[in-house]
Amino acid sequence: MSAIDPARPDIAAFMSAASSALGRPLPAPKDVFHFGGSSPALANERLELAIQGKKTATTSWPVPDPLYWGVGDLSVILNGSGTPRALMRTTSFVQCRFREVDEEFALAEAEGDYEAYRAGHIAFYQGQEDGEAFGDDSIVLCERFEVIYSVEGTSEQGKAG
Repeated sequence: MSAIDPARPDIAAFMSAASSALGRPLPAPKDVFHFGGSSPALANERLELAIQGKKTATTSWPVPDPLYWGVGDLSVILNGSGTPRALMRTTSFVQCRFREVDEEFALAEAEGDYEAYRAGHIAFYQGQEDGEAFGDDSIVLCERFEVIYSVEGTSEQGKAG
C-alpha cells in the first residue's frame, strides 16, 4: 500500500469532490503519491504536465512486490505541498529492464527527449537508498495513465469508469 493513508481527511474530501464532479461513486484510491521525489518544485511541475495531458506515463523503481494497484485503479496525485490535486486512472503496465524502455514511453513522461529521460532517471534512482543497485539491467515498472479529474476541473470526457 501507499505510505500515505487514502482515508486521510483531505484525501477523502478530494475523492468526494471528484465523485461529485464526475457524477458517479468512486472506489478508494489504491495509491496516493507525488511526482518528483523530495523536490516540491519538481512535484508541482510534473503534476501540471499530467493535468495538461502532456505527461501520461511514469516509471517506478523498485517495482513494488506485490503490486498493490492495477489497470483501471485510481491514484491521487499530490502537489509539492502534499495537497491532493488530481485523480488518475492506470491504463497499462509493462515491466522491463531499464535499457528496454522505448523512446515512445520515455517521451510520454514529458521530461525531455529520450536521453534526458534516461539521464534523469539514472540520477534520480541512483540517488535513492540502495540506488547503487540501479542500472540498465534493473527491472522498472512503466505505467501509463490518464488524469480523470483535477481541482482545476474534470478532464474526463464521457469515458466509462
